[in-house]
Amino acid sequence: MNISLAGAQDKRLEKANAAYSKFAFIEAIKLYEAQISKGNTTMEVYTKLGDSYYYNGNYAQAANAYSHIMNSSNSVNSEYYFRYAQALNSSQNYKRAEAVMKEYYKRAGKIDSSDKWNESKLLAAIKEQSGRYTINPSTEVNTPFSDFGTAFYGKDKVIYASAKDTGVIIKRKHNWNEKSFLKLYSADIAVDGGLQNPVVIKGNVNTKYHQSTPAITKDGKTMYFTRNNYTDGKLETDKEGTSYLNIYVAENVKGEWTNIKKLAYPINSDGFSSAHPALSADESELYFVSDRNNKFGNSDIYVASLKKGGFVGNDVKKLGDEINTLGRESYPFVDAAGVLYFSSDGHPGLGGLDVFAAIKDGDGKYHVVNLGEEINSNADDFGYIIQEDTKKGYFSSNRTGNDDIYSFTEHKPVVFDFNINPVVFGTLKYISGPPIEGIAVEIYNSENVLVNTIYSNIDGKYTADLEPYKEYKLVYKKKGLTEKTQIAPQFKPAEKREYSFEFSNELEVIVNGETKEITDGSDLNHILNLNPIYFDYNGFKIRESSKVELDKVVALLKERPSLLLTVNSHTDSRGRDEFNMKLSENRAKSTVDYIVAHGIDASRVSGKGYGETRLINRCSNGVNCTEAEHQLNRRSEFIIHIDK
Repeated sequence: MNISLAGAQDKRLEKANAAYSKFAFIEAIKLYEAQISKGNTTMEVYTKLGDSYYYNGNYAQAANAYSHIMNSSNSVNSEYYFRYAQALNSSQNYKRAEAVMKEYYKRAGKIDSSDKWNESKLLAAIKEQSGRYTINPSTEVNTPFSDFGTAFYGKDKVIYASAKDTGVIIKRKHNWNEKSFLKLYSADIAVDGGLQNPVVIKGNVNTKYHQSTPAITKDGKTMYFTRNNYTDGKLETDKEGTSYLNIYVAENVKGEWTNIKKLAYPINSDGFSSAHPALSADESELYFVSDRNNKFGNSDIYVASLKKGGFVGNDVKKLGDEINTLGRESYPFVDAAGVLYFSSDGHPGLGGLDVFAAIKDGDGKYHVVNLGEEINSNADDFGYIIQEDTKKGYFSSNRTGNDDIYSFTEHKPVVFDFNINPVVFGTLKYISGPPIEGIAVEIYNSENVLVNTIYSNIDGKYTADLEPYKEYKLVYKKKGLTEKTQIAPQFKPAEKREYSFEFSNELEVIVNGETKEITDGSDLNHILNLNPIYFDYNGFKIRESSKVELDKVVALLKERPSLLLTVNSHTDSRGRDEFNMKLSENRAKSTVDYIVAHGIDASRVSGKGYGETRLINRCSNGVNCTEAEHQLNRRSEFIIHIDK
């Protein structure tokens, strides 16, 4: 080859590489194919040609290009064996994909997990999760352009991305230099789960560049979303002209999305993209996707803490190898049960991006399953979201050649290889030590509706499955025993939490180590060693110091539901008799109201005022007494009655 010809070929290769570095993969493919036709069959050309096909979603051609470099040299990066296997898997060449994955694990020095790519095992796992959905295209919002990436906006709306205002058909790309000029729209959720009435969202979120993949807080006040690095009217690029994707946050002010801010480092930074935000079930964490520290240009899922007021912590953490692969992980979503849904082409699937579900076990390790057919196809399937109460949701797919939104109804939950429900358990016994059989454990949800009742066994033990990320109230009761109530804050998936208690006879109470018997007509002042409940002179407002004593009465009644209480209120002799009678009635009412307000049913508590008719000392009308002597008569009695 003469020098001028070689120089021309070098320039054409430089041109191809320049297109490749700018993510212009269609142009790069043409230039690399031209290089091969002219005899340039170097590893560099076949590698970048394969990557160009791979990033453009043409897996069959990518596999063909990669096949030319597989055994040509021992210097092939082991990660290309992984990518080659991905392309083979996406082309349904499962047998060859499994063999290549085995070689990858060997070359990478990792534990061989190639059996996950075995055709029969893979298809059996996918079949197990299939048949759980009814899906329909959202025809009222889908256009000939790219429509994808829904997020729930309250109970009756979604916000999604569309390129329909661009005037040209530009598909969403895998690469991180998206130039679809997408805008965010809202749509109403119809009764059947479909979407209707699409409109551009109000406010200044949408620019002439790219906005997509929102995540909105439950109260509808805050939205995180993806945008090109566009700030203060200027599109920021690096020296190569690449504009990276960043995550922004917007505030809902009277229905308009405004006060736009770009999240700070370490969420966003120069030199890499961050995108596709998602919120944890309790909105304490922000999940997102980034290609940082990834020389292969693939994306991984990260998580950071989220503080009150929308402040993101500096504790950015990449999810483990159970989630992130050498492929592309993207589009995270966390449902109300704490299940993480995401799309990936690095986990074995049906081809392209498949949607997967993952949840942590009790040891904090994620278990990942493919969502099966209906949701997944041999194309790209992504952007899965679901409502806990209706089991309806949305996902996006280019299975018909263009990015479209699909609605679905889930008829059966995803199946994991372990029980994801949290478990509450404990041991119930007497204070004296022996276990108690047959204590009813009533389980109430956050709306105070009884959802289950279980009983302690002969060993006093009980256990019950609950639902994650929900609050409960547990009431422990058995006739003749004290009653216990336990408020149980939200449970995490697969959490195991113990609540154990000791019970005593309902008609006994231990005070300062002494067991006292409760009988019909007992005065709790003597049983509980209460300090007197005093009122101000001529007043019926309970003193702060006396509320501590009343709380002891409330606690006893809560544990002993068969006990009834009568509050007797008395005054001293000063003042007119009829005034004192009315005053004592008001004092009795104030005391009863306090007890009822602190959780005791009103049917169990009554009150009566006796005025100055039951003095306990000599201080009757006309007798000269000290203030301390008069105060002894301004008292309350707490008389117990046993409800038989």
